[in-house]
Amino acid sequence: MERARRQLSAYSLRVMSAFGQSDSRPPTNGQERLARAVSGHLGFVSGALTNVVTTTIAYFVAPYAQLAHLTIIHLVGAVLVSTRYGMKISTFTAVTGALAFDYFCIPPVFAFALPDAHSVIIFAGMLGVALLVCWLNQGLREQRAVARESEARTQTLCALSLDLSQVTTEGELVQRAERHLVELFGSRTRIFVGRQVTGSPLAVQPIGVEPQAFGFISVDERPAVSAEAEQRLLLAACADRIADAFKRLSLGEAARHAQVATELERNRNALLSAVSHDMKTPLAAILTAGTSLLSAARLDARAGSQELLETIVQEAERMNGLIANLLSVTRLEGGAVVLNREPEALDDLIFGVLSHLSGRLEGRDVQVEVPEDLPLVPLDAVLVDQLLVNLLENALRYTPAGSPLSIRVTASAEAVTVEVADRGPGLTEQEQAKVFDKFYRGQSAKRNDGGTGLGLTICRAVLLAHDGQIGLESRVGGGLLVRFSFPRTFTFTDARANPSESRLSA
Repeated sequence: MERARRQLSAYSLRVMSAFGQSDSRPPTNGQERLARAVSGHLGFVSGALTNVVTTTIAYFVAPYAQLAHLTIIHLVGAVLVSTRYGMKISTFTAVTGALAFDYFCIPPVFAFALPDAHSVIIFAGMLGVALLVCWLNQGLREQRAVARESEARTQTLCALSLDLSQVTTEGELVQRAERHLVELFGSRTRIFVGRQVTGSPLAVQPIGVEPQAFGFISVDERPAVSAEAEQRLLLAACADRIADAFKRLSLGEAARHAQVATELERNRNALLSAVSHDMKTPLAAILTAGTSLLSAARLDARAGSQELLETIVQEAERMNGLIANLLSVTRLEGGAVVLNREPEALDDLIFGVLSHLSGRLEGRDVQVEVPEDLPLVPLDAVLVDQLLVNLLENALRYTPAGSPLSIRVTASAEAVTVEVADRGPGLTEQEQAKVFDKFYRGQSAKRNDGGTGLGLTICRAVLLAHDGQIGLESRVGGGLLVRFSFPRTFTFTDARANPSESRLSA
């Protein structure tokens, strides 16, 4: 664990946040060298003292034991030292122990005998066993140190993740990340959030994946070569945890915005629905009275009153259409509409709408292309009629008078597709992304043209209710092409439970 702390302390890190700075200074190089020197000298002293103890025991036991027993006493001391220290100290202990054994235990005592086969075997055996035990224990110590480092790193990263999971603001996140980095590295780092790193750091770790990184951690000093790879992995792991916390904050913020937007949309739809219902009854009375007066005025042949009454009826009809569109949007988007699907001839619906709009289509070249073998399509005729009316009225409103219109119908095994093309000003790419939004009107819209920005919204809602698709694209040479399709089959559910619900304008 001490080795891991020395490696981690090799970085000089500075952690900055809006809340202040931390200054935790690592040990200096001189202090580390002094600690290693003291530790090494203590090892040699321990080996020498061990030999003193084992030699003393062997000397007093010698009259009562054989030479092999005395060898075991010295060997036990060498093994004990080997389990605690490295190769140098273990070799020192084994060699000095063998010499002490020769001097005090092998006759003649208190003198070094000439090396014979017996003493050579004893010396080699003690040295070999000591070095073998030292090598095995050194491997175990390294594995234990690695396991402790891994455990400490895992615990620290878990604590970092747990602590960061409780933050609710970016400032609090930076503050807590600062505290954990200081505890982990025992030094100073620098965190840059949402901008490029300044200065010339030796290493930079992005927080997240570039180029969408949330920020960067800069490292001012390079660690020791032996610890560089491990430190980079540890720094990257910390950056990943901090990036996950930033992602959680951003997703939470997006969810809150979406919730607010949903609530606003719900309230707006409720208001529109209530206002539309309240306006529909008096408007129906005005329209009925105006129509009756207009019929009487025509019989009376007074032009002035007839023109005024025609204006009243036309404006009341226009207002009735606007309210119908408002009700359509709120019911379709609120899921209050149950489709009344029946096999319908789509070409009949198209020609019916063209006949209804014949007065406004006067002077335009309208081309309709329908295949003779067009199959019947399961549709709610009332909704599709409203879709076609809104789509064609939209084309008439935004195209020059007298410009051509074309309607083309095709059929495949899966769907029936309708294309409505005009030669108006078209839409920019930015407008195409917004044109289906509620109340959005294009740049070419006029102030008093009677539009509300609901036509294409209703078209999309009707198509979605039929599991269909709608899209648009600009035409070469100017104009817009709107393409929508209906599936030829659908799964029957409780489609006819309440057929009157699909009559949106009722």
